[in-house]
Amino acid sequence: MDYKKKLKQRLYIGMICIALGIMMIVGVFASESNNEFISAFGFAIVMVGVARIIQYLRITKDEERIEKQKINETDERNLSIIQKARSAAFSIYLFITCTAIIITSLFDMHEVANLLGYSQLVLIVIYWICYWIYQKEL
Repeated sequence: MDYKKKLKQRLYIGMICIALGIMMIVGVFASESNNEFISAFGFAIVMVGVARIIQYLRITKDEERIEKQKINETDERNLSIIQKARSAAFSIYLFITCTAIIITSLFDMHEVANLLGYSQLVLIVIYWICYWIYQKEL
């Protein structure tokens, strides 16, 4: 795929984020449920969308910036660093949640421990699904 098209798609995703955020904010006020979490979450999504649009508009203004961004995203060294960081984050998350499960269980907070355990389970299931998909591709 042409890299400029990829950047344009990312710009559209930013617009979709803004639209979803606005729908969440308006939906809360229209339903009179006064759910502050959803309206705050909608506002956060709008801000992420605005930030992404600004970022990609800046990148697409200059051919040199486009080429620099393309190199940042496709350079093997950068991809290796990203892969190692993801792997470390995965391992650290599992260690922290295991520790938190033990601690919360010791304080008889079994509901919290169960939620942490389920989040770990979901992460590991996603990992194995991705592993099997990538194993078949290679």
